[in-house]
Amino acid sequence: MRANQLRPVPVLLDNLIWFLLLLALIIFSALTNRFFTVNNVTNILVHSAVLGIMVIGQSFTLITGNFDLSAESNLGLIAVLGAFLMTASGEPSNGSGLLLNPLLALLVMFGTGLLIGAINGLLITRLKMNNFIVTLSMLIIIRGLAFLVTHGKTVTGIPASFKALGHAYAGPVPISVIVLLAAFALAFFVMRYTRFGRDLYAVGGNSDAASVSGIDSQRRIRQAYLISGAMAAFAAWIELGRLGVGATRIGENMIFEIQAAAVIGGISLFGGRGTMLGALGGVLLLSSINSGLNLLQVSGFAIDMVRGIVILGAMLIDAQKVRYTMPPRIPAGAASTTKK
Repeated sequence: MRANQLRPVPVLLDNLIWFLLLLALIIFSALTNRFFTVNNVTNILVHSAVLGIMVIGQSFTLITGNFDLSAESNLGLIAVLGAFLMTASGEPSNGSGLLLNPLLALLVMFGTGLLIGAINGLLITRLKMNNFIVTLSMLIIIRGLAFLVTHGKTVTGIPASFKALGHAYAGPVPISVIVLLAAFALAFFVMRYTRFGRDLYAVGGNSDAASVSGIDSQRRIRQAYLISGAMAAFAAWIELGRLGVGATRIGENMIFEIQAAAVIGGISLFGGRGTMLGALGGVLLLSSINSGLNLLQVSGFAIDMVRGIVILGAMLIDAQKVRYTMPPRIPAGAASTTKK
């Protein structure tokens, strides 16, 4: 009886993101007539591009029951490194002077992202280190490397051909938005219709049970971190093209927004649950909130406070999902008594 009564609760929690998104759109459109303009909607979608790509990578690791807190620093380092390799040395470019071809620079950027993902995965699976501590440490280390590359200077003079992904349009639609939707569609397909996706859910749901059923859990976790690293490189490509400069602070403090978007969209911090469609909803919600608050000229401190409330709300939603979907634990003594 209790299970039947509670069944609508997890269903509501799983789809809550779309109600929250609709509510946010209604509120901001009522508070300012500039919210539902073509320019603002475009800005929301463009802002969603970098955040969304990062959320895809984070979702893969979260579904396995792991974190990748280093993602924001990975984004910053890769963006700075790419800009540094393609630009002239000295002022005002502050580059390496190598003037590397943009295609070669992209290979280095994606190689760097994959390398960092591989290091994270190996430390966690081979050396059995805690994923939270490993990726938190990497966040600090990688941010320091980004400063060392350019000594804290902003790199300018990035080739126009490289910037196309970040600011070019296909008709009225930004290319970055098309890429974002295509990336989410691919991620959705992989997670829902492939063995790889099913394995990730199984690992996050119960790693030991997954191993017993023949899944190489440690290998799947390493692959999830490789995807996270690749998505950080992809996001760096878009962000570098959008900004047109390589700044060492790119992506700073973004990890909280990435985690919040994923979790409020339904990706569980405990692993094994959530969909890419829900994660997309989380990205759109956070981007809409940021845009609406900026249009209302809310102070930066208040915006940070709202972001904190959103993150706390995401954690609350995730906790309630666990509460209503996980089976209750039966004490060992009670189980023995039942058997008798």
